[in-house]
Amino acid sequence: MLVSFASFLTWFWLLRHYLAARLGVFSFLTALFGMGFGVWLLGEPLEPRFVLGATLVLAGVMLVSSHGWLSAGRARRARS
Repeated sequence: MLVSFASFLTWFWLLRHYLAARLGVFSFLTALFGMGFGVWLLGEPLEPRFVLGATLVLAGVMLVSSHGWLSAGRARRARS
């Protein structure tokens, strides 16, 4: 219960400081964190299919998140 309360406080603090559209992408990482903690804390087996899927999810998150960085870099180069 305490962990849920702390995570909601953190989530709403992030929403006050960052765009909700950018933060929404990171909700896809919830399953990856859950599985990672299961492997780390509980000794669950880590299957190659999960590693492949996690890699694809991370690549998608990076692709979506980097759009703003790439656009800003292009804009800076255009102004120079």
